[in-house]
Amino acid sequence: MRKTCVVTANYACDPNKVWLYLTKPTLNGWRKDVRDYEERDDGLVVIEHHTDGSTTEMHFSRREKPRCLSCSFQNGKVSGTFTAILLGGGDSTSLECTMEINGLGLFAKPKKLLEERLQMLKSALGV
Repeated sequence: MRKTCVVTANYACDPNKVWLYLTKPTLNGWRKDVRDYEERDDGLVVIEHHTDGSTTEMHFSRREKPRCLSCSFQNGKVSGTFTAILLGGGDSTSLECTMEINGLGLFAKPKKLLEERLQMLKSALGV
């Protein structure tokens, strides 16, 4: 089963700051579900180690600072894609995220997952 969603958020800060947090899940502990992470030297492969003991491996196809992130991911039997587009400048950033999830059956809730993470991001940014 495949489910897709698009979620947008606005932040009263520079896109570089949003980009920094999106690419560093343990920065100031903003991702409450991530214990630690490993990033390959080229930045194209990232492995998140979650507080529940699971891991998510991400393979980035685009990392255009501070404009776009795009990756495929795998967490157990769940896989999918994620794209984040950052627009704006100065003290304003609009973030559009698209997520497609495969493998969760009737329990797939990509919109809820995205909204939870964007709320964590908002709290971390203090905006």
